[in-house]
Amino acid sequence: MKHPGATPARRKADHLRIAAADDVQHREGTGLDRVRLRHRALPGRDLAEVDLGAMVLGRPLEAPLLVSAMTGGTDEAEVINGRLIRAAADHGIGLVLGSGRRLLDEPALLHTYRPAPAERPPLLLANLGAVQTSGRGGADRAERLVSILDADGLSIHLNPLQEAIQPEGEPHFGRALDGIAEAVERLRPLPVVVKEVGFGLAEPDVAELARAGVAAVDVAGAGGTNWAIIEGRRDAAAGRVAAPFATWGTPTAEALAQARQAAPGLPVVASGGLRDGVDAAKCLALGALACGLAHPLLVAAQGDRAGDALATVIAQLRIATWLAGAPASTALGPEHLA
Repeated sequence: MKHPGATPARRKADHLRIAAADDVQHREGTGLDRVRLRHRALPGRDLAEVDLGAMVLGRPLEAPLLVSAMTGGTDEAEVINGRLIRAAADHGIGLVLGSGRRLLDEPALLHTYRPAPAERPPLLLANLGAVQTSGRGGADRAERLVSILDADGLSIHLNPLQEAIQPEGEPHFGRALDGIAEAVERLRPLPVVVKEVGFGLAEPDVAELARAGVAAVDVAGAGGTNWAIIEGRRDAAAGRVAAPFATWGTPTAEALAQARQAAPGLPVVASGGLRDGVDAAKCLALGALACGLAHPLLVAAQGDRAGDALATVIAQLRIATWLAGAPASTALGPEHLA
């Protein structure tokens, strides 16, 4: 039987501290290093003419990028979220807030998720675990969280491996799919996105989620932050259990391809180990609707450089799109791959 573990506040603080380290990454990569964009020495247009605008989940963004879910519920989270929200708003991209489970229990923590005065990104998603959206009252919790945060929709995260390793974990996924379907119905017409937390979504998962009516999936593949390793750093016994899972999961490039094959009409967000705008361009060419980044932006936000870091990613995406010969990031496709 698992021991009680740390308090929710301590757990959140541990996650934020450990996740910023470089040695909690998957031992194998995203697979994007094997993907090459075709280089065009005659791009056919000026760099400034490249259009990065995209419609994502019904919202116009200035670039098809999302700040992936990170944190909330601690004093440090308030600072980090303030910087990330400001950067996302300034650059016109989307942002997914950290898990709102603690906010539902303690509404006074709202300022750690949406600091005041808080700018508003053009797309703002609340975030809740599948364990919290399943069972009695799951749809109510989802609806209440979106309302508290005044969000444009909900991201439901799937983290079975993390829950299994975490000393305080709740690996109860028997009704996870039912809970997702109920949340989709309750929140309609607001979008519900379902994402992994860094181990990828398999084809059967994507097919089932499509049938449940989700607006999109975020494959969050292996290659970036490994939450089994993070949980293992918090507790010696958990660390012994977590060790063999350093290479677990489906790499991001493979997960993206599988998702596209499993549900061709379902929008797919690519995240999991993306580090720059070139990675994002590759994922867009592989069929992603948008791309999410977390670790590099977390590190930048801790150094109060979130805006500059995001500007760099956007510049890289524009240049990569241009050099591949595409007029717009939304036009990137298989024909732009080498």
